[in-house]
Amino acid sequence: MAEEFHGYAAFDKEGILKPYSYTPKPLDDEDIEVEITHCGICGTDLHTIKSGWAPAMYPVIVGHEIVGKVSKKGSKVNDFNIGDRVGIGFQVYSCGKCDECIAGYNQLCPTRVFTINDKWNNQYQAHGGYADKIRAHSNSVFHIPKEISSAEACPLLCAGLTTFVPLKRHKVGPGMKVGILGIGGLGHLAIQWAAKMGAEVTAISQSDKKRDEANKFGATNFLNASDPNDVKKFTHSLDIIFSTSGSSNTDWTKYIELIKNHGTLVLLGVPDAPVTIPAFTFLRFIKVEGSLIGGSQDMKDMLEFAVKHNVRPLVQITPIKDINEGIKTVDKGKAKYRVVLEIKS
Repeated sequence: MAEEFHGYAAFDKEGILKPYSYTPKPLDDEDIEVEITHCGICGTDLHTIKSGWAPAMYPVIVGHEIVGKVSKKGSKVNDFNIGDRVGIGFQVYSCGKCDECIAGYNQLCPTRVFTINDKWNNQYQAHGGYADKIRAHSNSVFHIPKEISSAEACPLLCAGLTTFVPLKRHKVGPGMKVGILGIGGLGHLAIQWAAKMGAEVTAISQSDKKRDEANKFGATNFLNASDPNDVKKFTHSLDIIFSTSGSSNTDWTKYIELIKNHGTLVLLGVPDAPVTIPAFTFLRFIKVEGSLIGGSQDMKDMLEFAVKHNVRPLVQITPIKDINEGIKTVDKGKAKYRVVLEIKS
């Protein structure tokens, strides 16, 4: 009788998750099976459920901020033991041998397998963490430090990594003026990272509602983008802006005007619609770039930094039986600041 894993899947764009069972890929010599205890709800899950970025392979189990315990391992796995508490992010496989992997960009490996809405060897569908178990290659599984709770670890595995890596890559530190656009699930972590790295951090939002919270996260300044006087005050003042906004209606002209000549705009939130950047941006030698999660070493560095500098997400814990309510909370932008499913206590 074939093995089955059990979870909650979306069957169409309506996004109502229902119980679903599937046959997992075989456990290979370098694979690990994880019994899941917690899984975060990320905006990417919602994009996938709704086929926002690409058609979803329905039925699809999403969830890629996964924490649990090792329940099985392949014969060649030496760095993990049965019962170890571990995490899995947005990737379950990279070859470890190609130029991208060797350079530390495992997420750009040409044979990579993402945790959700992807396939192993064009055969077994990769289902995510809204389930009881998952299998992944051991180089995509990470030990969770004892100082970090399972619920707090979940958002770090995607939102934390996504925001930490570009800050690390741009060597953010003392003397730099950094803008964080959006104070939500990504932004509240980006502010913490940048502040603990020693930068002067300007939190950018559409209203004053989150001013006090931004200050608590470590922001030096607060910019209300709906206030013309505020916008004028910060014109051409920032070395770099990290945009966590996934809105398709973002006024990029306004935010680019905040960046100094020779500065950089880094897009972390990805909208469904194409991003339109005004041509004059490049006449001021401003660079526009994106960033995709991080490599295996990046994940280890991020978790180590989180422990050392006490960076943690704010989470709301929801039992798996209320999964559709949790999805609605995130979809309506009411999460403070990440929703984490408790799958097994």
